Amino acid sequence: MPGTNTIKHFEEWAKDKSHLVKTASLVFAISSENFLEFLELIKTGKRIEGYIDLPTVKEWLGLYRNHRQVYHGVTNIFRQLNDETAKLVDFYEDTFSGSNMLKHFTSSEWNNIVSDLTQEDNQELLDTTNTRFKELDDFIVNDAMKDEEEFEELSKDEKRRIHKLVRKPEMTFFIRVWAPCFFLYGEYPPSLLRKARRGDDDGLEKLLRLDKSVIDDPKIMAIFHKEAVSKKRGKITLITKALQNTPKAKLDIQKIKYLFAGLISNISIALGQKLTALEIHALFDAIACDKGSETNDPDLIVTPETFEKAIQRARTFWQTIPLPDKK
Repeated sequence: MPGTNTIKHFEEWAKDKSHLVKTASLVFAISSENFLEFLELIKTGKRIEGYIDLPTVKEWLGLYRNHRQVYHGVTNIFRQLNDETAKLVDFYEDTFSGSNMLKHFTSSEWNNIVSDLTQEDNQELLDTTNTRFKELDDFIVNDAMKDEEEFEELSKDEKRRIHKLVRKPEMTFFIRVWAPCFFLYGEYPPSLLRKARRGDDDGLEKLLRLDKSVIDDPKIMAIFHKEAVSKKRGKITLITKALQNTPKAKLDIQKIKYLFAGLISNISIALGQKLTALEIHALFDAIACDKGSETNDPDLIVTPETFEKAIQRARTFWQTIPLPDKK
């Protein structure tokens, strides 16, 4: 299994970056292709979680309004998969909560906290941090580059345990609705549901193409009931076509990389260590070289101005997602 020695170009890029910026940049830049594959499967309507029964309509539609339940359900599932995914979830939460916490300290207050640490405390903190991030980086690289056959090598009991975890309602909802709604449409599921319930054509079409179950929402069913006998057939035609088809959002690897570039930019800003557009482009070039490309990232052969504007748009895109508290 490959380790961090397979990412020498990335290591060169990251040599002057903090551990947090380094690891956050790695996890998103290295996962673009895998994420595109996931979204393409969702677009085709493939049940990647398996052909399992959904929860009751009431419980399913309730998940649209309970972001905290979905968030904690999904993160708890990832924590139970194995030690590595548990560390990854902890990293995400610590990064975002830590950056939010730092906003409440002035520079002088933070300097006072650091100055109170003894030399031994500083060394212990440094050693612990280095070890933790080294393990996390190894996991990210191994997970992104491993063969799909590795799952088949797991024991039957381990496979059964994983299948049981990913079939929980919160994970099913996350896979089938939450993630694709956000990445395909750039909208938060409750917002799209509100549009659909008001009879907005765009909201209705998008949501029904993604999740046929929302036809059972009382307000959407009332719209269907009314339009079924209307002289004007436009909306009822839209609804029936949407129920028969899958999402029609356009996807390509460049778009995904633009989105992750924007997310990396947002994270670096939140951590007070803003990466420039040139640095982020160099990051993707480094990852491409470590994955075997003889030149820079072939998906991002654009002018610096084009890439910078794409990052600016993507930063706005990521503001759609709310960050729940950890309570």
